[in-house]
Amino acid sequence: MEDTKPLQISILNVIAVICSAIFAIYSGKIVPAVASAVKSLSKPAPDPKLLAAKKKVAELKRELHGISPTGEFARYFKKDRELIKANEELAKLEAESTSETARNLKIETVVRVIMQFSNLALLRYVSYFTAYCIPDNIFWPFNFLVRFPALWGNDSCPKEFAEVSGFAMAFLMIHLLNLIWKTYRSFSSPSPTTTDKKDN
Repeated sequence: MEDTKPLQISILNVIAVICSAIFAIYSGKIVPAVASAVKSLSKPAPDPKLLAAKKKVAELKRELHGISPTGEFARYFKKDRELIKANEELAKLEAESTSETARNLKIETVVRVIMQFSNLALLRYVSYFTAYCIPDNIFWPFNFLVRFPALWGNDSCPKEFAEVSGFAMAFLMIHLLNLIWKTYRSFSSPSPTTTDKKDN
């Protein structure tokens, strides 16, 4: 078993504990939000050739709609051939350009991996932070849950006490605050039946 020492209480350690708990709870929302921000910041400049090809196709379509296929058959046929050729060039340029979907998938995967590794490093850092000690018979034999993410104790509590990690305390406190907030909102928002009765 490795020799570990409990972290000293400081603002930095408290912030690290809270951040690790928030990420553990809201990672499903945080990762997509960060990935979306990275996508918008790293969005490549549009290809001028591709823009010109799209503009040309749009102009040819507009011109073609203004020509009567029966009254000006030769001119209509010529313009139609130009449009077909322009569409082929546009399709070729679009195929050569990097797929937006593939690029977004790569960015999201990289962001997800980086953030998960960062959170693992943060969990490793806060694993030595003990919030307080409780009698070891309260949660026995599940004392390892209240000291998570630490695998073993760090000898910050007497032998007859179990360590409660700062992460576990922050995790439970955030869930408790969420529960209180949701309960408050459910009681403060008027029910549809009450509103309907008042209207009648």
